[in-house]
Amino acid sequence: RKLQNKDALDKKTMKKDYLMLKKALESIEARMDSMEKLSVDIGQDRSLTESPFQKVGDWWVAQSTMFRFPKGIVIGRNNNYCNYGDAVLSVDYGWEGEAANCPSGNGSVAFGLANYATGDFATVTGGKFNEASGTSSAAMGGRLNNVIGDSAIVVGGELNTATGEYASVVGGDNNEAAGWSSAVTGGGNNKASGPYSAVTGGESNNAAEKYTSVTGGSKNDASGELSCITGGTENTVTEEGKYSSISGGKANLVNKEFTTGGNFESKIEDRLNDLEDNNPFICAEKKCVSVNKRFKFTSDVTVKGKIQEKGSN
Repeated sequence: RKLQNKDALDKKTMKKDYLMLKKALESIEARMDSMEKLSVDIGQDRSLTESPFQKVGDWWVAQSTMFRFPKGIVIGRNNNYCNYGDAVLSVDYGWEGEAANCPSGNGSVAFGLANYATGDFATVTGGKFNEASGTSSAAMGGRLNNVIGDSAIVVGGELNTATGEYASVVGGDNNEAAGWSSAVTGGGNNKASGPYSAVTGGESNNAAEKYTSVTGGSKNDASGELSCITGGTENTVTEEGKYSSISGGKANLVNKEFTTGGNFESKIEDRLNDLEDNNPFICAEKKCVSVNKRFKFTSDVTVKGKIQEKGSN
């Protein structure tokens, strides 16, 4: 009986071992099938032993083919403090031995020195200490420029800011384009805050309402809708001065609609003073007398009225 029980136990153990072995073989066969399929797929793409590069002298030259990098490419140094986005490009020579650029927005690009492309699809191409944080925004050159608005751009200059959507600043320093589709071109301390407003050059000018513009000059303020100021200094078109304009001069004020020029008292006074200082005649009681002056006439002279003899009344 003991022999029979031992025989039965051996058969049970063998059956168990057989089932385990069968299961292991099935697992191995499945893995082999998977590896075979993977090798076929790789073979259809290209051989792992085949290189897309060829060494020519000191250069590795790629074949005429396309490359795909889902995460991105860093040329030069990699910034350990940057959370790189997907599909990014960074060209980073570094600063004081450390990487400085950071394209953290998805699809962003950062060139130059210590530039940040934090918005998705943003680009910073050159310059230093610039940042493009708006979606699809761009900073091109210059330094310490900041592009916040979506689809906005700053080109060159220093300490310029484009906060409005589709806004642009080109050159100059301390300029700001804050309105929708506003623009500042050159100059310093200028601001275009109204929608579709523009400041072209000059200093400390402000185009504050929609469709307003200031061209050159200094300390001019166009606050009336569709108003404009061309040159001069300290000229103002108030909010009440819609559709109005000022052409040059100093301290002119327009506070009514459809007004041209503004207050010309300052210009008239300057003109009168100029004429008085340079007038060769002394005039009184409808008579003008020239004392010790010589005149040269390049054309004919016509005298109207009577010539009064000396000594007569």
